[in-house]
Amino acid sequence: MSHKLASTLHIEWLPGCVQAVDTNFGKNTTAKDIAGLGSLLNGHKRAVVGIGRSLVFWKAIRLPLVPPDDLRRILEVQLSQLFPLPADQLAFDFIQTTDHTVEGNLTLVAAIRIEHLQQVRTELQQANISALHIMPVSLGSPAVADLAGYRSALVMEMTPAGIALDVVTDGVVRFSRTVPAESDITTEIMRTLAAANAGDLPLVGTENIKLSNSTTVTCTALDMLHNAPAFSFELTDERIRAKQMRAMSQMRTALITFLVILLGCTLVWNARSKEISTLQQRNARQEKQFSALRSAVKLETTRSKKLISLHTTILKAFEPAQPLSDLIGVVSDCLPAGSWLTGLDIERGRPVQIRGDARNADEVANFVTNLNTTGRFRNVRLIFANSSRIEQTPVVQFNITALGIGNLPGPETPKVSRKSIKPDTESIEAGVQQ
Repeated sequence: MSHKLASTLHIEWLPGCVQAVDTNFGKNTTAKDIAGLGSLLNGHKRAVVGIGRSLVFWKAIRLPLVPPDDLRRILEVQLSQLFPLPADQLAFDFIQTTDHTVEGNLTLVAAIRIEHLQQVRTELQQANISALHIMPVSLGSPAVADLAGYRSALVMEMTPAGIALDVVTDGVVRFSRTVPAESDITTEIMRTLAAANAGDLPLVGTENIKLSNSTTVTCTALDMLHNAPAFSFELTDERIRAKQMRAMSQMRTALITFLVILLGCTLVWNARSKEISTLQQRNARQEKQFSALRSAVKLETTRSKKLISLHTTILKAFEPAQPLSDLIGVVSDCLPAGSWLTGLDIERGRPVQIRGDARNADEVANFVTNLNTTGRFRNVRLIFANSSRIEQTPVVQFNITALGIGNLPGPETPKVSRKSIKPDTESIEAGVQQ
């Protein structure tokens, strides 16, 4: 999971307290903001930025092993349930580990306030520094533990904000916290291990924290941040724009490649045409042979078009129009602010079951209207909407079903005899149209 980052300038950021190190020369300094780092910034245009531990929310959950984009959509729906702030106030990213059980793969989710992300970006811009990645500074702790020869350990270091305690399990940060510098370190170690449910782990401390039963290392998590796993705090809109830009770049590359190939084919065709014309003038018999070959090419082209048409027809018959991940995203987008989902059952060929809570009946009605107007569902039905209470707050519990357009079940394989049967293209196309 290690991901090398090409920058020797590492910055740990907290509001009003910034620490930085140049790993090339071993220089480090602290300041109130990034611009105040002074000469340490000289010669650097990019940096790896670590967010201080006190600003980062951590959550370890198990989720299915799916493509990253689908996993991100799932987390966007659950984000407000994982952390104590609304989803629209958080920027997040995740690391899906190889720790697999029947419940799914262990996924580590980290989030920070959007206002903190914007603040650190503003300070970077004022210092004329661009961020390669913005991530929790504690992600450098697995590399510190590795230096001490451990895959699992409690990594301790003294920072300007206090004593940092990072629980590393199987090479991954599972828990992180900061305690005041004057705290009883032994008591805080026991509390941290208990909170992380990590049992008894080896202790690894930097040079400014030395215990009789700990291993001392010379590097901090900030020093080793270039060895951290791939991670970056970004806004959802920024990720979408970046994905669109990558798609446009790929399209441009494909178009240029196509034009180059087309030009090459044109030049080859022109050269071949001249050769054929010369051969036709020299020998009438060869003209007849070329005529026969052209007829054969035309016949094969016709057959190829029929096969392509048959292939397209089969794809239309067997491939659904909408991926399940798109339906999940549409449901999330249609959910009114203030309402939340408690259950979402979706599978191929069956109605989508949507359960949740709203503050009032109007929000439920708006949700049903939103689903109807997307053009992505049909037969949207409100099964029930019951008044209830969560503690002292009145809510409306609802259950809605809808059919995803194009969410078709896979067809059963027809039984055929062992004899070879010639496919009837026209019958297949007629069946798809029906």
